[in-house]
Amino acid sequence: MYRRTVAVLGITNFLSAMGITVVVPFLGDVQGIFGVSPAYGIWIVTLFMLSYCVGMAFVGRLSDAVGRRPVYIASMGTFALGLLVSGVSPGFGGVLAGRFLQGLGASGTLPLAQAIAYEGFGARRGRMLGLISAAFGLGVVAAINLGGRIYAALGWRAVFLATSALAALGFAVSIILPETSTARRRPRYDPGGTIAFGTAIAGFMLLFKGLANGPLLSWEALPYLILLLAAGGAFLLLETRAREPMIDLSLFRNRGFTGVILASLLGGVGMFIFQTFLPSYAQLLLGYSVAQAAYSINVMAAFMIAAAGLTGIACDRFGPERVLLFSLATTALAFYLITAIPAPTWAYYLGSAVAGVGLGSLMPPSSMAAIREAGPGREGISSGLVSLSRTLGGIIGPTVGGLILARTDFSSLFALANILNSYRNIYRFGLWTVLAGCGVALFLLAVRKKEVDGR
Repeated sequence: MYRRTVAVLGITNFLSAMGITVVVPFLGDVQGIFGVSPAYGIWIVTLFMLSYCVGMAFVGRLSDAVGRRPVYIASMGTFALGLLVSGVSPGFGGVLAGRFLQGLGASGTLPLAQAIAYEGFGARRGRMLGLISAAFGLGVVAAINLGGRIYAALGWRAVFLATSALAALGFAVSIILPETSTARRRPRYDPGGTIAFGTAIAGFMLLFKGLANGPLLSWEALPYLILLLAAGGAFLLLETRAREPMIDLSLFRNRGFTGVILASLLGGVGMFIFQTFLPSYAQLLLGYSVAQAAYSINVMAAFMIAAAGLTGIACDRFGPERVLLFSLATTALAFYLITAIPAPTWAYYLGSAVAGVGLGSLMPPSSMAAIREAGPGREGISSGLVSLSRTLGGIIGPTVGGLILARTDFSSLFALANILNSYRNIYRFGLWTVLAGCGVALFLLAVRKKEVDGR
């Protein structure tokens, strides 16, 4: 059972992670491929992230009610179906519908795998969480490299169809996954909270798009601010009244759980800033081509994958709070190095390597601590929430970074210098955000020490 579970979780998380970056190889050509404006074309990423976030909020709770295995199998099936829909669609609208299904399916595998690892592997749970994180990181990188070659040789449809075939294999593999949860009850749904939550996320994304064209109270941004506030308020109201809320707000009465979620959110900002802006920074800073820049991030990826496995073991030995502090402090150091070293090549590659260590060590400790703080019977929902917090960080970081770039002066004689300075400002934003996360991690370490000493 142990080896079978390890194999299934490793393979399926590798494959589902590919869905996040499968479109990266042709993202810059969306306008030419589909004949849509860049503002509309970016929804090929945005819609995936939207359904990915919403799915993470409820799959964990659903699995707590009906079991991990059926929800996991359904997630892999939905992911494979979404890739197929995108691959055979005649127009861009169908591609977007497929991307929505891909995000919804992929949202179930990582949090449920973390819950299975926690409840099924005892003293080896940290090691298993590290393996899942390594497989996930490997899938993110593999999709960029493999997808680029498929796109160059066979076109964009082949990218979706080839990934769909692999995901179908993952669906077949997931069927042999053993069940680890014995809880069974009739699941209750919270459609109002789900819709309000998704609307609030969409409002946030659109708000920053509007801010790129005007100030906060302008007509470009104000409607989206109102949408965000209204949807956010409705979500909180609905969740406090729901019998089975999509997000159990009572979990946040536990200061340890709240701290882990906050630290994970702040770490997610740093993680996705590096993953999103590193290739284009290499093009500007080092004069790399698109292909060279894509391959250059493999340095960060290699250290990220290695760190994920090693820090999983460290969680078992030293506790997740210490490893979480190490992760955030290392990521902060990476942000400093990539802008502070005067030699551009050294700054880029040393910063990338250190970032890989920091980012690779984020997922195992945050997941392990969140599930432990939530307590028995809540493994699914707590795993979903900590994964959601990292993903929300992945929306906030690139969105703020995009706003900084949108406000760059490209018209002057110093356009290149202005762009490079904007990238440095993005990395400084990442630095201060992750340093705030370090403060939260120190608080968590103090709280945990007090709890252990009090026993």
